[in-house]
Amino acid sequence: MVVAEDSNEWTVSALYTYPVKSCQGVRLHESQLTSTGLEYDRLWMLVDARSKRFVTQRQLPRLALVQVTINQAEQLLELSADSMPPLQLPLHPQPADLHDSVSVRVWYDMVEARRCGDAADSWVTQLVGRPTWLLYKDPQKPRLVSRYVPQNCKDAPQSGFADVFPLHVTTEPSLDDVNSHVPRPLSQQHFRPNIVLRSPQGKPYAEEEWTRVEVGPKRWSLFFTSRTPRCSMPNVDLETGQMSEDKEPMATMRTFRCVDPGKPSFVCFGMQAAPQTAGNFIKVGDSISVCERGFHSLTEPL
Repeated sequence: MVVAEDSNEWTVSALYTYPVKSCQGVRLHESQLTSTGLEYDRLWMLVDARSKRFVTQRQLPRLALVQVTINQAEQLLELSADSMPPLQLPLHPQPADLHDSVSVRVWYDMVEARRCGDAADSWVTQLVGRPTWLLYKDPQKPRLVSRYVPQNCKDAPQSGFADVFPLHVTTEPSLDDVNSHVPRPLSQQHFRPNIVLRSPQGKPYAEEEWTRVEVGPKRWSLFFTSRTPRCSMPNVDLETGQMSEDKEPMATMRTFRCVDPGKPSFVCFGMQAAPQTAGNFIKVGDSISVCERGFHSLTEPL
C-alpha cells in the first residue's frame, strides 16, 4: 500500500442504481449508502422457477429493455416493457408483501430471498416466456462479502443480488479509451456502474491502482477491492435488446483489457468497491480524493 494524494481532481459525474438485476438502471442525483450499496440497488431479481438459476441479460438480452421507475411519491417500484401492462411493487416491502422463502445461488454465494407474489410472478413469466419468479432480497438475512475485504472496513461489506461487492465504479477516461478501440461507441450503461468518476486530466485506468479514496466534504472512505471481470453483457444492444452477432465489443476488449495478473484471461473494466461504513451520502459533483494506492490481483474467484 502506498499513501499518496492524486494530483488530478476527480469528481462524481453520475450515479446509477439498478433495482432489478439486469433490467434498466435509474439515474440518481444523490443516494445514501445502505448496507448493500446505493439505495434500492439490486434488491429484486428474476429467477427461473424450475432451475432456481437467476436470469440475466446473458440468457435474455431483452431484459435491457425493461424500464424501471422509482416512484417516491407513491412509494412504488414500477416495471414496464413493450406490449405489457406495468407492474407495480412496494418500494419498501413489508413482511405481509412478501411470500415464500427461496435460497438462490448468485455465483459463489447462496442468497436468501422472498417471492414477490403471484401477480409479480405472472408478469415476469409472461416477459421471459417460461415459469419465472420475481424475488426480493430477504432483509432479515444478510449476504456478507467474504473475499477481498479490506481489513479496516468498519462494517463487513454486504450485497443484495449484485454479483459480488455492493458498488461498481468506472471512470470517464477509461471508457473514452475503450471507445477509441472498439468498433461501436459504448455508454457507461453497457458496464452498469453505480458510480462514475470524471477528471479533466485523469488517465485511463488510473482507478486500477487505487485502494482507498475519500468522498465528498465529509471525506468518508471508499475501498477499491478488485478489478471487475466482464461477462458478455456489454455485447447487448441497449436499444434493441439483442446480443451482437459479431461478439463486439468484448472481442476487441479481449485484445487489450486482459490485464489482471491473477486472472490474465479475464477481460476487466471497472472496479469493485465497498464503503467503510453505511449511512453516508454520495451525490453528483462530490469530490474524490485518492488517498491510498496498491496492487490488485484476482487470486481467487470473486
